[in-house]
Amino acid sequence: MNLNHLSTFKNKTVMKKNMFIAVLLIGMINYSTAQLQVGQGINSWFHKSPEIHNMSLVANRPVPTFTLLAGSRMDAFTNHPTQGSLLASGFISDGLGVGCKIDHETAGLSAHLNAQLSFVYYVFLNKEKGDKLSFFLGGHFVQNKIAVSDAVVIDPNDPGLDATSEFQPTGNASAGFSFLRENTYYVGLSSYQLLDIKNSFFNSTLTNFSQRTYYFVGGYTLHLSDMYALEVSGAGVFANTNAYAWEGGLDVKFNKMFWIGAGYRSAGALKFDFGVTAQSWSFGYLCMYGSWIDATTYTYKAFNNSVFIRKVFNEGRNNK
Repeated sequence: MNLNHLSTFKNKTVMKKNMFIAVLLIGMINYSTAQLQVGQGINSWFHKSPEIHNMSLVANRPVPTFTLLAGSRMDAFTNHPTQGSLLASGFISDGLGVGCKIDHETAGLSAHLNAQLSFVYYVFLNKEKGDKLSFFLGGHFVQNKIAVSDAVVIDPNDPGLDATSEFQPTGNASAGFSFLRENTYYVGLSSYQLLDIKNSFFNSTLTNFSQRTYYFVGGYTLHLSDMYALEVSGAGVFANTNAYAWEGGLDVKFNKMFWIGAGYRSAGALKFDFGVTAQSWSFGYLCMYGSWIDATTYTYKAFNNSVFIRKVFNEGRNNK
């Protein structure tokens, strides 16, 4: 083998290694051709806290509120995906409010942190009935992380790893609107990741741009009597024609305190939840069978467990 052939062989070998690493990293942080990126799915508790996907819906409860959502998905045998969200909201004056949200989600070797601060403004369409038109505009601090040290690579000394950072902090924006009547109905449309931000992890070989994502949420409560109510809800998320999902469900509420419900997700997943509201506190448990995978074709079924905790302050002033 002459020197030119040897040089060409080495260049091809390095190129193959760099391509392998690039594909590995992109595969961990970008599901754009088949699924949604980490942090863009439908939260299983959207029916109890729809503001998690559309902050304008904090107008549905115009008193200070604090919510915790947390869970894990058994989508794989190791490095199970986990998700946690903290939401806090309140109103500065009549019609003007603030919503804060912190999301943290992991999937395999990747992790996604999103801190959102939004301003909410609503006007009454019909004050006697309580119909509102609400808007929000939000700013985001986003940090993506990939555990490069935990990745299995062909050659740990490959130069392609030298220029790769484990952290990628960025910023972004979101906006949306909704129509609602407290304790009766809501319907809203929102868009997240409005800015084209590149999550390159400072490696020029990666071209993982954030996907602009649209959410639709809606719900209606049918008050059958003073003792019973039916809550119908639905949500959809769309990034592109290959990355979208939807979910629908029904909850039955007893005596304004207890609820039990079920739902269905487009991947073939079934959702069951129950909970209790005691004065200003609400607690709930949810499980989902077949979450995020096609439950009819995989050899094992994913199982999701999550909890819901909410605290409402100044509840006596609600609906005033």
